[in-house]
Parts: sequence; C-alpha cells; structure tokens
Amino acid sequence: MEQSNISPEGHIKDNRGDSKIQPLVTIITPTYNHEDFIGECIESVLAQTYPHWEQIIIDDGSTDRTAEIVAQYDDERIKYIKQDNVGIWRLSETYNKALEISQGKLIAILEGDDFWPPNKLERQIPAFNRREAVLSWGRCIATNRMGKTLYTCNNNLNWFKDRTREELIRELLLHNFILACTVMCRKDALLSIGGFQQPPQVPYVDYPTWLQLSLIGELRPVDEVLGFWRRHESQITATMRSDMAKAGSRYAIIFFQSLPQPLRDSCGLGMKDLQDRHMHDMAAQHFYAGRMYLSDGRWVEARNDFRQALQGGPIFLKAKAFAGIACSYLRQDMEWAARLMHKPCLSEFR
Repeated sequence: MEQSNISPEGHIKDNRGDSKIQPLVTIITPTYNHEDFIGECIESVLAQTYPHWEQIIIDDGSTDRTAEIVAQYDDERIKYIKQDNVGIWRLSETYNKALEISQGKLIAILEGDDFWPPNKLERQIPAFNRREAVLSWGRCIATNRMGKTLYTCNNNLNWFKDRTREELIRELLLHNFILACTVMCRKDALLSIGGFQQPPQVPYVDYPTWLQLSLIGELRPVDEVLGFWRRHESQITATMRSDMAKAGSRYAIIFFQSLPQPLRDSCGLGMKDLQDRHMHDMAAQHFYAGRMYLSDGRWVEARNDFRQALQGGPIFLKAKAFAGIACSYLRQDMEWAARLMHKPCLSEFR
C-alpha cells in the first residue's frame, strides 16, 4: 500500500518521511448550481503559488453542469463529493462533512462562485506562525458575475492589528467584517468548537463560527487582497439579504448574552448598542430594497421600504431614504446618484 505523504499533524513530508514546515491547506468549496463560476474557482486554486493544498468540493445536489465541469480538472489534489440537496438551512452539515475528511492542518474557505488571487495561500499561511492564531482574514474585492471589480471590502486592516481580544469581539458583534472567501482557520481550533457553527434560524455558518473562534484564540488580519467575492442575482446573499441581516443581529445579541459578565463588561458594549445596530441594519436593508424597487419601477413598494428605512437608520441613511421617497413620486430610479458618486449601479450586480 502506498504511504501518504501527509503527516498526522497535517504537514507535507519530504522523501525521507520528515515533516517540512509547510502545512497542508484543505480548501473547502461548497457549491450549488455554479456551472458559470466553478471553473474559474478551481483555476484560481490551481494557480496558487503555494502548492501544498487539497480542495474538497462539496456539491449540494446541483442540477446543472457543475459535476461535468469539475470532472474536466484532472488533479489528484481536487476531491469532488456530490450529495443530495440539503439546502441553506443545513449548511453546517455540508461544511462539516468536508472538515471531517480534510487532511490539512489549516482550513480555507472558497465557495464555488468565488475565486482567489494567485498568492492567497502563500501570503496568508505566515499568519499562523503564532500558535495562538486560530483564524486569519484579509481584504476582499467584490465583483459582478463577470468578474469585474465593483468595490473593495475592508480597505485597510491595519486598525485591527495589535487589538485586544475584547476589542475584536466588540467590533465583530457590531458587524461581520470577516469575508469568508478570505478566511483561513486552524483545523484543531475548528474541531475544538465542534466544527462550523449554524444556530437555529441562521442561514449561514461564517459569522457564528468566527464569533466562537474569537473566544479561544487570536484573529489575525493580513492587509492584502485575499479573495474575490462574486455578487450575482442568484446567490444567497442577494435572495435572502434581509433574512441574513436579521439573523446576524439576533445571533449577536444571543452570543453577547452568553458571555461571562467580566468579558461582557470588558468589551465595552451594552444591549442598547446591539439593539441600535439591529435597527440600523434593518433600516439599511429596507433602503436597499427600496432602491431595488425603484430600479424595477415599483414605485409604491419602493416608497414603503424607504419609509421603513426612516424608522431606525442613522442620519445619513435617513437623508438617502427621503431622496428615495422623492424619486418614487418622480418615477425615477436612484442610479444616477450612484453614477455621480462613482459607485456601482444595481444593474452591475445582476
């Protein structure tokens, strides 16, 4: 029987069986009906300057050509598993199935519609030179479905360097600034919290998992672009935008309440801060929905959402909501404002 060149600790062995310092990275790629994107996703992994990786593609019952496209890539490091569709509400099962069979010491996440820059793994692995590091993340570029740049997320991560655990937990409770396509985690840390987390009524695994990891080790930023997040009309973040925002706010409150009182006090947060955050998030979702309705010429629905955005949004958002109401009466969209400010128009996301 051929011996594996992977040590039990997830390192690559040399020809003498000695463990090198280069860790094997397992890339978890959940996918569903991503025939338009899965090829570019895989090619971005094959293009990595760091060669010691395995990619586990978990196909959640795709009905398109995803399987056929994956089969075109003949590389033993790519493993394809197709399962019966379990859907978004059982997403943790999909992630944890890949985690269970992973051989890497480090775990990276790359969904089937996203892609990476060639140096992603090479630039991120050194963040784990410190044993205390359990998660690393970086900057992210949002693109449209064709891969055209729309905007950059987390423009400057220097602020997060040398922050205390309490400061990072505070910021993470207020907003999820960690984009999944840039993330790398230590496998043993993930296993110690029971794998990827998905509490009831939460349609994703990333935010709850990051929060749980923040309690057991360091979150280390890398101030470089480490992922490309593709925005398109069929992705979950587009079709369930409001539900995802509600779930995040609700879980942040539950998580905060579960913390020991000394840690809650040292985070410098109170329930009112989290409730205000929830109101602001909901107002932002209503504004976005109103803008979408304007773009579709649904003037009454747009007006209703803009009025709801006035309920709990900050001053600048209320000003935009008033402008949206005016546009609904004038029967015109707000995309002229986006173009004026050199921001992406809604049509670029579709």
